[in-house]
Amino acid sequence: MKWDILKKKDRNRWLSRITLLLNMKKYILAICVIYFLITLCVCPNTTASVPVIDHAKILNSKGYPTDTTEQIIEATKSKSYFIRYVALILLTERTGKKAIPELRKGLNDERMEVRWRAAHLLGTLGDKVGLERMREDLKHYAPNSGAFITPDPNVQDQMRESEQKKNLRLYYGLHAAKVLAELNDRRGYELAVRMALTGEWAAQRSEAIRVLVEIAKTEKETLAKEKIDPVSDLCAIAQFEKVRSVFRTLTSSVEELGGDSAVQILETAINSPHQSELMRNVARIRLERVRAKIKAAEKKTKIKEVVEARGRPG
Repeated sequence: MKWDILKKKDRNRWLSRITLLLNMKKYILAICVIYFLITLCVCPNTTASVPVIDHAKILNSKGYPTDTTEQIIEATKSKSYFIRYVALILLTERTGKKAIPELRKGLNDERMEVRWRAAHLLGTLGDKVGLERMREDLKHYAPNSGAFITPDPNVQDQMRESEQKKNLRLYYGLHAAKVLAELNDRRGYELAVRMALTGEWAAQRSEAIRVLVEIAKTEKETLAKEKIDPVSDLCAIAQFEKVRSVFRTLTSSVEELGGDSAVQILETAINSPHQSELMRNVARIRLERVRAKIKAAEKKTKIKEVVEARGRPG
């Protein structure tokens, strides 16, 4: 009898400890959420900025010295496509426009990842020579804007293999479309819309969103003339996307877009029926930051106009 009472007391003691731990877990989770939201408000660059990557350190860790330009150029000839990829970035960081000859060579690399990175880097240096290669890659990897012929459904192995290859090819096609959009060529628009709304991989939909955001930077008159509306497409994605990582890509990319277009898209995002309250709050914070930037820009413009008016004679 006494032993049973002791066992019951021990049981109750352990239950109370477990209950306490569970309650603490809830409080800790709540504190983490609050901290995350405060970080978004107070440190706007925390989520919007891209982490700084030490490309020299990456090459050094793989046994490639980077003390001189010649050593980096030698790394661009590596058998590893990853080393070639990183070396081209480092070469551009170190030498600027002097890297153009090596970047142009990168346009003929056997790997798509190296080609599109070379085309992108050339674009940042004001060289659009990569346009034609990216057009070829877009046509090769995403013919008919991603509308592939369905394989024979009676051959299951062939169908599965074909689906995997198709998805990878479409992903590569989106990379080409992104570089083309950066170079003011919007022929990847239809592919981006298709993949953003129906892409099987989250990575496809995220990359498609980046393409649409890049296209949305085009002058509205040009978009209207070409009869394309990336802002409306992004609003639809904000409303229907269910995967949190893709939704996060959408809100962060749209915040960088800025302006009235970003406001329109983020206003749709904060009312998403498919996202948690946390993700809607993140969208709400991004929306407030965009509005604040718009107000700051308007204020700066007014001040400039007043100063110029005072400087005019008479």
